[in-house]
Amino acid sequence: MMHQGVHLDRANPFAPKSAVMARRLPRSWLLPSWLLSGWLLPALVLLTLSCTILAPSPANAAGTARHPRIGLVLAGGGAKGAAHIGVLKVLEELRIPIHAIAGTSMGSLVGGGYAAGLSAEELENRVLLVDWNELFDDNPPRSQWPARRQEASMTTAFNFTVGVSGGKMKLPPGAISGQKVQLFFNDLLKGVETTENFDALPIPFRAVATNLENGEMFVFDQGPLPIALRASMAVPGIFAPIVWQDHIFVDGGLVRNLPVDVARSMGVDHLIVVNLGSSFLPRDQLDNLIGITGQMIAILTEQNVETSLAEIDPKRDLLIVPDLGDIGSGDFPRAAEAIATGVTAARQSADQLRRFSLSETEYAAWKQAHFGSGAPVQRVSEVRIAGLKRVNAKLFDALIEAQQGKPFDRERLERDIQRLYGRGDFERISYRFQPDDRGRGEVLVVDAVEKGWGPGYLGFGLKLSSDNQGDSRFGLRATYRQTWMNSLGAEWFSELELGNEPRLFSEWFQPLDLDHSGFVAPYFDIYQTPYSVFDGDQRVARYDVSRARVGADFGLSRSHLEMRIGPYWGITDVNLDTGSAELPDGRVVDSGVRARLAYDTMDRAAVPRNGQRLTLEARAPLAALGADPNYTRAEVTAFDATSFGPNTLAVRFKAGTSFGADMPYYDQFPLGGFLTLSGYANEQFRGNDMVFGSLAYYRQIATLPTPFGRGLFLGASLEAGWLPESRFNDAAGVDFNLAPEGTRFGSSLFFGSDTWIGPAYLGLGLSASGDHAVYVLIGRPN
Repeated sequence: MMHQGVHLDRANPFAPKSAVMARRLPRSWLLPSWLLSGWLLPALVLLTLSCTILAPSPANAAGTARHPRIGLVLAGGGAKGAAHIGVLKVLEELRIPIHAIAGTSMGSLVGGGYAAGLSAEELENRVLLVDWNELFDDNPPRSQWPARRQEASMTTAFNFTVGVSGGKMKLPPGAISGQKVQLFFNDLLKGVETTENFDALPIPFRAVATNLENGEMFVFDQGPLPIALRASMAVPGIFAPIVWQDHIFVDGGLVRNLPVDVARSMGVDHLIVVNLGSSFLPRDQLDNLIGITGQMIAILTEQNVETSLAEIDPKRDLLIVPDLGDIGSGDFPRAAEAIATGVTAARQSADQLRRFSLSETEYAAWKQAHFGSGAPVQRVSEVRIAGLKRVNAKLFDALIEAQQGKPFDRERLERDIQRLYGRGDFERISYRFQPDDRGRGEVLVVDAVEKGWGPGYLGFGLKLSSDNQGDSRFGLRATYRQTWMNSLGAEWFSELELGNEPRLFSEWFQPLDLDHSGFVAPYFDIYQTPYSVFDGDQRVARYDVSRARVGADFGLSRSHLEMRIGPYWGITDVNLDTGSAELPDGRVVDSGVRARLAYDTMDRAAVPRNGQRLTLEARAPLAALGADPNYTRAEVTAFDATSFGPNTLAVRFKAGTSFGADMPYYDQFPLGGFLTLSGYANEQFRGNDMVFGSLAYYRQIATLPTPFGRGLFLGASLEAGWLPESRFNDAAGVDFNLAPEGTRFGSSLFFGSDTWIGPAYLGLGLSASGDHAVYVLIGRPN
């Protein structure tokens, strides 16, 4: 038969080779030329065209018509972007394949994860399980900080710090550097972290960012995917910008919050567009800098969203707008609610979405090809540290040793990165991979971005305390810290405080090795402190005690532990401010030796919820160094906090002794004041020996968003303290009995806050003897 001799064109297997057919036809079938030139030729042409038009194409005849390519557009919107996951869940229920994704900000996070092979269920689990407040807190747990930084955080004053570089003051580029966010992205996308071309992802993907230098849209279609997502969601003022390939990128919502045109350019037939609605703030939130800044960003965002909405073709595309109600862009703890709104909105559009559905068999095959664990890195052939300028690269030796030429240990890498970040020298430490041309694994690149606003840091602070019984203390504080003065990481720290407790302090901290395990710290310290003398409940005198000391400490530092010991040369000047002229004043030389040990695992310096702290301090004026008095003063303080849910129990104990010697009144151990015998005046009692214990309970009643603080607390305490008989000798040697020996009790109710400006308290104290006091405090209680 005729069709048996047809040869198929390789380019078009359904088109016959006409010359071959003519060659194989029998000569008896050849028609006379006069017939071809008459009416038969037009008829044959018409018949051929009709058959071609009416006959089904081979693809349709075989039941394999090309499914339309579906593009997904996911808008930015902060926490509201969790609604995208709900939409994806419904798309999977309806068996709708996605062939390309374009996302901005939170839309890029959800879209990038889906494009990387994570199902909607996996994305939902990761988003709901993550502690967003913890994720937005750049610092690793305080218990992992170096001991020197832990001790610096125990200051009682609020501290605001700016950088000093090249003789100019600089502010940090954002409230959040995104350190933990970047590590979260690396772990989320570990199956595709070696994929450079976003078209090679399981689903082709684009992330939209804004070039901060010229305000133009930048579309990430290649590079490390975690970097692209981090750049796309760098909200100005909140997240620090990302510097990549010599460009500065911030949130893409400023120029294209709904990237319809970007997805359209990816060769799709239809778009499913998910918009998150207006981000305008209500009027009552526009009375502060944060609210006004947020509204400015919302205005810019909504203007470009309107342009993008006009690009949607109602005949080809589908718009889904979840009803997010009062869920705001910062309500990350409400992610489950946002996901539910996405589910509801998508199901309302189910009838329109079904036109894109595949059969169960086809969709199962599509899912198998596009979802899965990917290809996480198995082995690291080489480790490279990029970006260092001042910091000694040898700090990273332990990290390199743990990874190079070995199976990749992600958990160990992240621990090492966070340990290094906890030193306080870096804006961000992240990692990425490059191919190894020798095929021995992957090259691990650690990007160590030093703080661009350093290496000098100028701080300003405030402290305040009042017992409403005549003792008020206040101070304005300025500090300066210059880091990396040499290759071992030497630091110069100075402090100036003005107020009724003025101070000038400066220390050179010289490590003997990079781990600070050994150090030398010469210093000088000049300060003045007001001291009150009480006769029972009555304040009978007030002194100003001025001290000047020059010394050098020699110390060792280990994890959680710092030990110091060293000589000092000092003078103490006692001046009567108010009160009886019979009481003594004058100047004494009290040079000697001091020692200090501090062990600290507390999770917070201000309002600890878990952890312990132990300090041992001793000081002894020595006649060999010219000291006039002769005594040894030793004190131990222990603290332990344990939390269950929002509730915390804190136990505190301290004790001091002079080993039987009589110390000057200003060196005796004080008790009295907020949380140290509440209900009494500040430092109302003093003695040569002291024992004190307290039990406090506080409950966190509100959580503050990072970086603005930790939370608000309500609490109560029970306290007890013992001192021996308190005595005082006047200038003529007359002995005064100021307070009898005994155990005293106190209690308190208080409201506290742990914010970015430091801790603050408002408390009411009640003593067992019926005394009461109201306390106002900015800073940590003593």
